[in-house]
Amino acid sequence: MKREEKSALSRQRILDAALEEFSQKGYRDASLNTVWAEKGISKGIIYHHFKDKEELYLLCAENCFSALTADLRAATDKLTGTARDRLRDYFDARLRFFAQNPKYLGIFVDVSFHPPEKLLPQIALLRRPFDELNISILTELLKSQPLRPGLSVEQVVEDFRIYMDFFNMHFKVLCGESHSQEDLLREHEERCHRQLDILLYGVLNR
Repeated sequence: MKREEKSALSRQRILDAALEEFSQKGYRDASLNTVWAEKGISKGIIYHHFKDKEELYLLCAENCFSALTADLRAATDKLTGTARDRLRDYFDARLRFFAQNPKYLGIFVDVSFHPPEKLLPQIALLRRPFDELNISILTELLKSQPLRPGLSVEQVVEDFRIYMDFFNMHFKVLCGESHSQEDLLREHEERCHRQLDILLYGVLNR
């Protein structure tokens, strides 16, 4: 095996071990000492490939958002039916991704609800394609429906983005230690879907 191939395999092994550690414990409680002790990876090798815990965490987050966004883009191309059907199918696709890729579940939950403050700017950049995809989905749904007079797609999208920022801040407060990662994500996704549905169709039974 060539040196480059061996180095790439070593790097990937470290990433896989770190992903498991971060996914299970989150950034705050994860330890690189656990990675090298329990996985039989020397500490020297870890720091040969990676600068520190922060770099490893960000790489794991990047892998998560890249895989999630690519999967959802593919699912989006196949959405059919009414706007309401497509909205439901989109959120189902998000939950299905994590059911099929459980290694990313803990990372996504930690990045979304318990991100380390000092890494917030880097995390925002990493998740930007995912956030932009969500906005594009909402935009397409709005364009497919007649809006009330005086409203534009751009205004509704911007108002919803502001609302969701407050919603996510409130949801973080509700995140208790008793919630499993699966339950926490499912509750969040269901609430997001409900808020989008209310935005599009209101709360009154007309």
